[in-house]
Amino acid sequence: MEFLTNLDRKNLWNQPVYAQFLAEIDPFRDLQYFRKYLAYDGGNSFWTKPCPEPNLSDEFWQLVLSKLPDEKLQLAATRLAAAIIRTAPDPSKLLFVAILRGGVPIADWLCRLLPGSVAVALSLFVGIGIDRVALQKVRSHYPDRQVIFVDGWTGKGGVAKELSKLEIGPLAVLIDPWGWADFSGAVDDLFCPTACFTGVATLGFSSGFYVDDRSLFSSYLFPEAYCRPKLVTTWQNSCPQLPSTAPPKKQRFWLETDLRIHSNEVCRGLMNANPDTLYFADDRVYVREHYSLILALAERRGVNIVYEAKHLADYQTRVACSFQK
Repeated sequence: MEFLTNLDRKNLWNQPVYAQFLAEIDPFRDLQYFRKYLAYDGGNSFWTKPCPEPNLSDEFWQLVLSKLPDEKLQLAATRLAAAIIRTAPDPSKLLFVAILRGGVPIADWLCRLLPGSVAVALSLFVGIGIDRVALQKVRSHYPDRQVIFVDGWTGKGGVAKELSKLEIGPLAVLIDPWGWADFSGAVDDLFCPTACFTGVATLGFSSGFYVDDRSLFSSYLFPEAYCRPKLVTTWQNSCPQLPSTAPPKKQRFWLETDLRIHSNEVCRGLMNANPDTLYFADDRVYVREHYSLILALAERRGVNIVYEAKHLADYQTRVACSFQK
């Protein structure tokens, strides 16, 4: 195992990453190392290659920066911190285990809101589960701290279910529309610009991929020239300061569907899968005002868009997408 700091590279988030880093490759040229633009098919072989990396324009990243800071996300973060501290009042005993990639920015904010806590990062994928070798190493390195797993948001509760299989937890997320997390800051489907953060722009390495049961998940390094540190520092500088109160706990919801639901999960699908049709519950004007980043990604991929899709109310979501078969 080698941390980024051992590789003479800057870790933009200052979170130890538990992974086996492999040789540097170019994410936009060495395409043979990545899986195709596909949605998860239920098979574990899906996780033996990293996800593809979108080559996004300067204009897109400027649009991302323009969405920060976001007062609703800041309030959600303070509420999440309040929910955690209510049951774990001593931050110096907390270890936030950020799930790559969505959990990393949230864990960064939590460490700022709860001084004394620390964060590390590892991989977890629905189906194949958590990187158990990494988790074992984390526990051995921080034996006296309480582990709280951190992700950015929940979709259909896949991460929560994987943790439940192993009887480990708790799980903290910023946004939890279906109520699957143990701690959350918001139960409304707030869109978070960090859903657009890529490994290329904000981490410097690929998504993890499974090798064997005895090894850490691996990641390829990316050229540092592709990193956009301003995305990271802008997010960090947007961290709220004011305390808040914990939000009410939402009753857990579930309804079977082949759709990918909730705005942040849809955003990820537009970046590394094969969406066919994008559905919005709202009209075109509302969508252009509130979901401009998702629209930009959809237009880049040539995805069909349906507005005022009233059936989304059945799934308690305002955004969803279907995938090509």
